[in-house]
Amino acid sequence: MTQNRPYLFLNRLVVVTHTGVIAYDETFHLGVNIIRGVNSSGKSTIANFIFFALGGNFENWTTEALKCREVFAEVNINGAVVTLRRYIGEGSNKPMNIFWGAYEASRKNAIEWQTYPYRQTAQTTSYTNILFKALNFPEVKNTDTDSNITMHQLLRLMYIDQDTPTQSLFRFERFDLPLTRQTIAEVLLGVYDDTLYTQRLNLRTAQKLQEDKKRQYEHLNRLFSRSGTETNLEAIQAQIEDTRQEYNSNEEKIVELKATQRVRTNTRTATNSEVLQQALSSTKSALKTTQEQADQLEFDVFDSRQFIKTLEKRVYDLNNSLLTRKTLGELPLTHCPQCLSLLDANHPESICLLCKQPLTEDAEKANAKRLLVEMELQIKESEGLLEEKEKQLLDLRGQLVVLQQRVRLEQKQLDAAISNVQSTRDDRIDALLIRQGELTRQLEYLAEQIKIVSVLKQLKSELEELAATIKGLQLEIEDKEARQRANFDKAMRKIKEYTLQILKADLDRQEEFKNPRNLEIDFMKDVFTLDGGNNFSASSKTYFKNAVLFAIFFAGVELDYFRYPRFILCDNMEDNGMEKIRTQNFQKAITDISNGLKNPHQIIFTTSMVNDDLNNTPLCIGREYSSNDKSLRMKSQ
Repeated sequence: MTQNRPYLFLNRLVVVTHTGVIAYDETFHLGVNIIRGVNSSGKSTIANFIFFALGGNFENWTTEALKCREVFAEVNINGAVVTLRRYIGEGSNKPMNIFWGAYEASRKNAIEWQTYPYRQTAQTTSYTNILFKALNFPEVKNTDTDSNITMHQLLRLMYIDQDTPTQSLFRFERFDLPLTRQTIAEVLLGVYDDTLYTQRLNLRTAQKLQEDKKRQYEHLNRLFSRSGTETNLEAIQAQIEDTRQEYNSNEEKIVELKATQRVRTNTRTATNSEVLQQALSSTKSALKTTQEQADQLEFDVFDSRQFIKTLEKRVYDLNNSLLTRKTLGELPLTHCPQCLSLLDANHPESICLLCKQPLTEDAEKANAKRLLVEMELQIKESEGLLEEKEKQLLDLRGQLVVLQQRVRLEQKQLDAAISNVQSTRDDRIDALLIRQGELTRQLEYLAEQIKIVSVLKQLKSELEELAATIKGLQLEIEDKEARQRANFDKAMRKIKEYTLQILKADLDRQEEFKNPRNLEIDFMKDVFTLDGGNNFSASSKTYFKNAVLFAIFFAGVELDYFRYPRFILCDNMEDNGMEKIRTQNFQKAITDISNGLKNPHQIIFTTSMVNDDLNNTPLCIGREYSSNDKSLRMKSQ
């Protein structure tokens, strides 16, 4: 064997009972291996032992199987002969013992057996890790659960058992995640790339880190922008230098002042008192001006209010006048109010009934309305002006309160300054010390500012590096995904080719199998269809499922990038009412394909209806089992 592609072949299977009896001991070969016997003769038990010995997690043992203690599988993994041992019993996740050598050698060497658990932990290595390394498989992560894909998971697509429904390609699992199935298929079809998985993780990590740092950068930058703080590092350093120079200069001045002779005066200190006096005078002047403005404005407000009241009264009177005129105009006059003589009822409406003068009522009404509107507008404008004046007055009154308090405070400070005699030198020292305190705080603030600007600069640099990293990862991932898709498409075409070949080889039982055109497989959903359907008879479903799984196996044997270890185990050829002649025809079809393959491979299948041309040939493993001579022999012969 010189192939670089992974393979796993079963050389020998040995089953030992609790009493130490060898219940089963058979050797296997490359190509087709047939385990035959009547129903209930133990063929499935042997198939389950093989699945279990190679790493499958099996716990639904028959009574006969539970009479056995351990199973040995001598296998050839990529040219290395290894013996695997697992103890049979209740429960799941059994560990595996591994001996690097042939079965015979393992029986003579109890020391070099190594035990590995089913699952990998931070401190332990699982038997899957060992077998994967022997097969040159990468460590396969399940992105759904962040757990590793196990040997058991891979065998689910390599073992066709009787318990799994015919609608499923994968061996039944109670808790089965879609992405786990997809990952299993990608591994076996050779499209899984562990570096791609790592790069995807790295990309996800880098993108998350970029988002976090970008958020930090934008937050800090926004704070700086709002505060108007300098963000240029060189400018801040220049400010620090200027501040330090002023600080040092003040220190020297303070030392010089302290060294001079102290001179006391008996009057108020010229500098401080003068400053306070000037400030007090300025404040009093402002207070006076403000008070005058407030008084004038208060008078204006009063005047405006009176004016508005006058206008409102005029509007009220005018409305009353119009109402009165309207009321009087509606009263019918039949007699003259002066002489009480009867008035002429047939006079023109435009002539006054009493004085016979032309009536100008409409013009008067219009004039009255105009006056009314003008006065209302004047009221509105006056109210707006009044409101503005009241606001100004309120503001001035507020200023008056502040100015009055300031006058009192400054007067108090001035009185205190006059009463406390202090030298001009001390005044200068105090002023310098106060300035030194301000400069110290300024230096502390600038130092803090430098830290933040440095953080901003560092964040910007890191964001640029992350952007470059993300870009590079995206390009590499896109390239690998393109190659992955190309290999996957190629694999699916080959699987389709073999599936259609096997279906066409079927007997005339299912109309859709005669001229099939398209095969669709969704490993993630675990569904497969032929020309859009899978609603066949029960036996045809079995035939179709076996055809697809054997097609995956044959494609794996032929295509060099597959990781499928060129081993398949089938215990489901004649379920669901498969006719004898149809089962035997299927056996012949896969045997013919197997014979035509150049690359080494191994097929193991069980049957109670072995093809006559295949029976009693070197393809058969052991004897043909019967109800009286079952596969497991519990007693020594």
